[in-house]
Amino acid sequence: MSSFYSVQYQTHPPLVRGLALRPLSVAEFAEACELLLAEAQRQQCPYWLLDGRADEHAARPFDMYEWLGEDFLPRVHRALGTIPCLAFLARPEFWQALQAQGYANDTPKLHVAFRANWFTDEAAAAAWLGQFRPPA
Repeated sequence: MSSFYSVQYQTHPPLVRGLALRPLSVAEFAEACELLLAEAQRQQCPYWLLDGRADEHAARPFDMYEWLGEDFLPRVHRALGTIPCLAFLARPEFWQALQAQGYANDTPKLHVAFRANWFTDEAAAAAWLGQFRPPA
């Protein structure tokens, strides 16, 4: 764990949980991503629940989101050997700001390398992740 981001693994159901402890700089955001990848590789877990509600930086540079979708998440896919599924938790006002800036929309992102969706409710995020898990 760092002073700005917590990463934990839960075994049942398998899930990597990320939690922003405060607003993150761009460098801290990138470092948090690497912490998540390291834990996901250790556990071989493609299911991530990322709680960014303490991180209110809606005005991040667009290239950071490009890096996430074009570099980092495809690298996660290669590292895990399977499609990662990421549920992002955000405050409603942050989610609305992302939509207004064109960084997000109301439909889940389905890419060859990853699945991702935004939520304001943890139960909905967990249910969305559950649809991609193999039957127990």
